[in-house]
Amino acid sequence: MVPKAPRALELDVLDLQISFRDSGGGTLRIVDLPHWHLGAGSFAVITGPSGAGKSTLLYALAGLISSDSGAIRWGGTNISHLGERARDRFRRHHFGFVFQDFHLIQEMSPLDNALLPAWFENFRAPADLRDRAQALLEQFAVPTARRRVLDLSRGEQQRVALARALLFDPPIILADEPTASLDEAASSRILDDLSELAASAGRTIIAVSHDPRLIERAPVRLHMEHGHMAAAGAVQV
Repeated sequence: MVPKAPRALELDVLDLQISFRDSGGGTLRIVDLPHWHLGAGSFAVITGPSGAGKSTLLYALAGLISSDSGAIRWGGTNISHLGERARDRFRRHHFGFVFQDFHLIQEMSPLDNALLPAWFENFRAPADLRDRAQALLEQFAVPTARRRVLDLSRGEQQRVALARALLFDPPIILADEPTASLDEAASSRILDDLSELAASAGRTIIAVSHDPRLIERAPVRLHMEHGHMAAAGAVQV
């Protein structure tokens, strides 16, 4: 059964600090973000040079990385205060992920890859989920007759990953460099898909990217340098 999508949630980041141990045993501050607010249903991109803390922040927003201090509030839920199992449950019900490297199982079919999230809770995916996965793949023009995603182009594989991210109709999509390994035509298709999802479905989309075309499409931008917010705000039109 396809779960009913939770309503869109606004995001508030407050005094967020994330540090890692360096090779010398010292502490390296990766993210130091005093405040960032993002309205529900926004399309935002996090920019900055390599090593600025962009991906670390993205993973923290999903509860995949724990912070040293501060709060990450999605609506009324501070995920920084949730235990591991509660974070996993919140993430499963609210987030879809699209990654640069796709994280597909190459020997499986496009349909089975799109259905992977269903297997965490079911031995066999229910018929309505299979129908939804099939419809999403067709929506994104993935050739579903192929027996293996290995036989798809990289652009088609990325669209399988996007279908997988949308299987449970999540209100939040997080994308880490979703166009970085794609050619121009495939990148343009993914940009169109993300823009359409943001415009028509009321989802919150947060992407990390160096791609100037994606940056130009996003109405909200957060620029980071050395773990700090260098600039943030909505694009004036």
